[in-house]
Amino acid sequence: MVVKVRLRTFAHNNMKRFLYLLLLLLLPASVSAQRILDGQGRSMSMNTDDGNGSSHFSKSEDKHKKEKKIPTGLRVWTVNEWNERASVAIDTFSHAFQNSNFTDGPTGRYTTLGNMGSPRLSRWMVDRPMEMSYFIFSEPYDFFIRPFNSIHFTNTLAPITNATYHETTSSDNGEDRFTAKFAVNANKQIGFGFHLDYLYGRGYYNHQNTSQLGFTLYGSILKERYQAHLSLYSNYLKTAENGGIEDDDYIDHPENFPSKFGTKDIPTRINYAWNKMYVDGAQLTHSYSIGFHKTVPLPKDTARHTPSAPSAEQVVRPATIIINKAGDTIQLDSSGAKISASFAAVNASVHRDTLKTDTSIFVPVTSFIHTLKLSYNQKKFLANEHLNSFYTNDYLSGDSAKDVYGYTAVSNMLAIELREGFNKWALAGIRLFAQHDFNHYSIPLTAVTTEGYNENRITLGGMLFRHQSKTFRYNLLAQTSSDGNSFGEFKLHADANLHFRLFGDSIDFSAHATAVNQQPTFYYRHMQGKYLWWDNSSLDKQMTTRIGAVLTSRKTHTRLAFDVENIKKYTFFYSTLTPTTDDNGNEYTTMATSVRQAGDNIQLLSLSLNQDFTFGIFNWENELAYQATSDKRIFPLPAFSAYTNLYILFHVAKVLRVELGADLRYFTQYYAPTYDPALGMYANQDVDHLIKVGNHPIVNVYANFHLKHTRFYVMYSHVNYSNDGGSGFAAPHYPVNPGMLKLGLSWNFFN
Repeated sequence: MVVKVRLRTFAHNNMKRFLYLLLLLLLPASVSAQRILDGQGRSMSMNTDDGNGSSHFSKSEDKHKKEKKIPTGLRVWTVNEWNERASVAIDTFSHAFQNSNFTDGPTGRYTTLGNMGSPRLSRWMVDRPMEMSYFIFSEPYDFFIRPFNSIHFTNTLAPITNATYHETTSSDNGEDRFTAKFAVNANKQIGFGFHLDYLYGRGYYNHQNTSQLGFTLYGSILKERYQAHLSLYSNYLKTAENGGIEDDDYIDHPENFPSKFGTKDIPTRINYAWNKMYVDGAQLTHSYSIGFHKTVPLPKDTARHTPSAPSAEQVVRPATIIINKAGDTIQLDSSGAKISASFAAVNASVHRDTLKTDTSIFVPVTSFIHTLKLSYNQKKFLANEHLNSFYTNDYLSGDSAKDVYGYTAVSNMLAIELREGFNKWALAGIRLFAQHDFNHYSIPLTAVTTEGYNENRITLGGMLFRHQSKTFRYNLLAQTSSDGNSFGEFKLHADANLHFRLFGDSIDFSAHATAVNQQPTFYYRHMQGKYLWWDNSSLDKQMTTRIGAVLTSRKTHTRLAFDVENIKKYTFFYSTLTPTTDDNGNEYTTMATSVRQAGDNIQLLSLSLNQDFTFGIFNWENELAYQATSDKRIFPLPAFSAYTNLYILFHVAKVLRVELGADLRYFTQYYAPTYDPALGMYANQDVDHLIKVGNHPIVNVYANFHLKHTRFYVMYSHVNYSNDGGSGFAAPHYPVNPGMLKLGLSWNFFN
């Protein structure tokens, strides 16, 4: 009890420090009235407003101010391993801000253990990765861990800071998350910044707390011929494991017990076990291009004041400007990606010229690309109690557990690319690449020693692509790889996007097809630990094929998606439950997890519809999905999932943007995967002891606000929670959190 009190006090004091830090970050901005980012990522003055409740941007309204102007302008993009950049919207939209911190996703697509930051698994087939990762233990934590291709690289005219804080009001059971982002430029071509993320979920049930700390440092160089993107990251994740509650009737049928129980009074199966994980690494992606310079005319309406224009590599021109149903202005580039208005302003400003009518730009013809990835990952399962009442098998001596699993990787990829569009005949780009991966794995053999396993994998491949067309774009990929024992691995991928106008509407139609033939990765083949042990060297390759299409109408706010998938030799974790009776005659079951492969092919179908409506200030958003599986026990999926959000949108005093509404998330009952604490991952249920999860709607009511540079919300989550039973489970034996009051605040400003 003393330990628990001290831990809570420590966590409470930590959050107090974060609140003080937040105030220190925000107060200078409120005092100095500097230029900041609005909800669409545009620069604006804090004291400007037009007659419609929207702000004037970029220009100072008071020409007599003597204080020095702070230049504003921001570009944001993501980059892939080929050093291709894609413009993205700045994460400052106020709409749906209240849903941004749900572990089960903004619309409730994921199975979780209930607590914020707990391991999760998507209930939607299309969200499941087709390829098995090498360090599988980090997969359930994709809510927190940021992959390289999701990092927002920046180029800004002035230092920019964002601070965001989410919390629940319960000091004993609540959840807190603080994030800080900072971006600055050394000069016009070099930008860098960092992202700090701290999450602490105390948990509403015993021994359920999560603690996660992540730091990402990034930088970019955008020169005429040379471009580079670098990221350094470090993540520490700690999850307390309780094995679920002892009896589901505490939630389903509390009337069966002589007295009512609070969530902390319900006994859990494990009390002194943890998973700790370290996910650290770095990635450098850079390229050098050779080509020629050519003279092009400047647009007549932009020839004003800027001395010169950048290369075509450094400018992304918006192709479409739309206003979404929530009132947010969105600009889309030629690929359909959203970009901010400030990004568009920067792109336009670089063309202004005092007298020039033309300029010289660099046209790349051939690019040489190199990507280096370094990874050091480690997972520890620690138990300060003997779990013989939870696990069937005990493979190592001792009353406690300390299983350490390590993964170290070094990857080098070299590519040569013939660039698209360098002349009128170059209608597509061609890329050839070769990659070498060195992977080192470690697994426990005894309580104190480990053995290492090494893999050297060679991958060869090629791509054909077209990205510059405004109407039709495509990608074609073919690659094969082997570590010397896995000949026959390959990946084929094709996707295409067609954009056209129809009856005054802007229509996007995209189609994709992917086939992956892959040997199950190391930890599916080998596992050793106190409660887990298998050696599956003879596993067959898993062949996965997925075909789908998406139709989007921007005018009617409609999105219709269709996917079919076939999996041959589906590889999955399977839990076996063994009925046991203790010395007092009490019956319970123990768990054992193994790896299995399906004998028959698994067929999957997914249909989803997103449809939004607007009637004046009334707005109604809907996300519906139907899924079918040929084997509900081997690949379980809910047949129907739904998210609906009904709200009113209006402005107060022309400056305060207000959303008042309620949303609902729901899925039908199905045999949801169970969770294995020692593995730290989900596993299929024992076919002889199946239980269903689902058929419990979760309703949230909220008020979401946007005032100038600040976003904030107040929400009561799970308002339909009842102490009288039937409150639902997030996963087998893991109840959904009870009703709670949530608050959130986010502030963006220029330093």
